Amino acid sequence: MHQQIRREKKKQQLKEAALQLFATNGYENTKVSDIVKHIHASQGTFYWYFASKEECALEMIEDGRKQLLNSIKQGYRVEKFEVEEALNSTKSIFGQIFNFALHNRFLMQIILRGIHTQPVLQEKVEAIKRAMERAFAENLVRAKELGVLPSHVNEQFQAVLIMSLIEGVLIRWLDAAENEQFANLSMEQLIDQTAHFEFYGLFKKK
Repeated sequence: MHQQIRREKKKQQLKEAALQLFATNGYENTKVSDIVKHIHASQGTFYWYFASKEECALEMIEDGRKQLLNSIKQGYRVEKFEVEEALNSTKSIFGQIFNFALHNRFLMQIILRGIHTQPVLQEKVEAIKRAMERAFAENLVRAKELGVLPSHVNEQFQAVLIMSLIEGVLIRWLDAAENEQFANLSMEQLIDQTAHFEFYGLFKKK
């Protein structure tokens, strides 16, 4: 039992080191030797857990996919709800996504920016974004079924807009040092303003 826990801890350390190096130095510029050096391990340790650098990256991206989709799906409602309750639900969803980004900064940077020189990894990243859009669209369809949204709303297009909003805000927030207007906002303020904009646009409700 204790040995299994140690192994899982070591594997997680390898993934975290790889994530940081992929995000800061680039996937192509990161060698397995760089990853193991980061946590004072041997290359043999790395290959005990992963067959290759690509397998390590794919596993990390899959971990992120599960957590992000779970956050969005929590917004799926069974019973009819008021608009204000829907807004609070959206804030909760955005809060979970932003919290995930805060605690998984390097993974989120990879998901947002992609790994365009690696087709297999890039397809995995794009699949995450498509899955997130579908999850948002399913929430919107349910809202239409419950009479909360008008029937003419195009849920697919709205889901694309929501994803674009989240991606744009997250990229700038994660690079807050280069974006002063984001650096001065708390995460709670960022979530609140992003959720309000999604609901009410420029002419938002007070």
